[in-house]
Parts: sequence; C-alpha cells; structure tokens
Amino acid sequence: MTVSPAVNPPLKVMIVEDDALVAMGVQLTLNELGHEVVGIAASEMEALAVAQAERPQLALMDIRLRGANDGVQVAQRLWQELRVRCIFLSAYADEHTMERVAKTRPLGFVQKPYSAQQLKTALEQARPRLNED
Repeated sequence: MTVSPAVNPPLKVMIVEDDALVAMGVQLTLNELGHEVVGIAASEMEALAVAQAERPQLALMDIRLRGANDGVQVAQRLWQELRVRCIFLSAYADEHTMERVAKTRPLGFVQKPYSAQQLKTALEQARPRLNED
C-alpha cells in the first residue's frame, strides 16, 4: 500500500516495540509517510538510550515491552527526563490501562491492529502539540 508522503517536514520518530516484526512494519509505514525513524527500542533502557542519543520529536510506544517496566512507565520517564512525548500503539485499551496512559500526556493512542491511514492521522494530530509543556 502506497501512502502519500507527509506535506509537513518529516518528524524524527523513535519506535518502542518489543516485537521486531511489528517494529519493522511501523518503520516501513513511517518511511512511506515521509518520516525519519531515528531508532527502535524493545525495552526501557534501550528507549532511554535511543532518546538520549537521537533526540526524537516523539516516540511511538507499545504498552507491553521487554523488561520490568511497561510502555506507560517508559513514556513517563521519556517525558520527565527528556521531554519526549508518545503516541501509543497498542492492543491494550482497557479502562485501567487507558487511565494510566492518560497520566503520561500522550499525543495519541492508536489501537492495534491499525492502518497506515490511522497512523498518519495520529501523527498529523500530534504535530501541532509537540512543543506543548
């Protein structure tokens, strides 16, 4: 599926996803949309290292990750320590999880499985909110 590239300048995006095949699919979609993937992480430590080194504008965050902490906890640390905000990409959308997600100041939430159009829309909606504090 070919998606037209973004009209705005490309975003620098980090993918935080523990499933390598899913991460590759997200990366392919982002590339087709004209954005730059600056790194892929599968755990909290990897995510913090990539964010520190690459300074992404935002992260696409799964809820279930490798290691002790989940994506909600990682999103909180990314915001507190590096001012990186997240769009969550997850199959987990139960009430408790969504309450936890809301506390991280998310830029969006896209439920898996998602389409390229849903991801494009989430990125377009997030763009004007990137510099909010």
